[in-house]
Amino acid sequence: MYPNFSAQRGSVLVIAVFIIVVMLALVLSLSRLLISSSEAVVYEVQGTRTLFAAQSGLELALPQLFPLIGSADCSAVSSNHSFSGKALQGCTAQITCNAYADPTPGASPLYRLSSSASCDAGDFSTSRTVQVEVR
Repeated sequence: MYPNFSAQRGSVLVIAVFIIVVMLALVLSLSRLLISSSEAVVYEVQGTRTLFAAQSGLELALPQLFPLIGSADCSAVSSNHSFSGKALQGCTAQITCNAYADPTPGASPLYRLSSSASCDAGDFSTSRTVQVEVR
């Protein structure tokens, strides 16, 4: 009439080990998901900072290319910019300028400015390139 406890010895231990293994697998998969999600956010923020650095490089080069007094000249454009502000700290931009002659009679030359920026923050490094053509 009474259950035989000696025949059931150890079955709870097997169930407990199984539950511990399943919970461990669940915790490990969730932690891996969290780590990859945080890395994706870091790369997105770094990419945005790098895009802003490339655009800022172009904005710094345009007044050099087209001064208020004088004519446009690619040799006046400085090629490297390092940013020191908090938002773009650790970012640099390299600017190139090329002049192209327009075959249309009387047309002003066409200038292509290209800004390649890179930002480093710890182990993360991103780069972006932006181009603009102006007359």
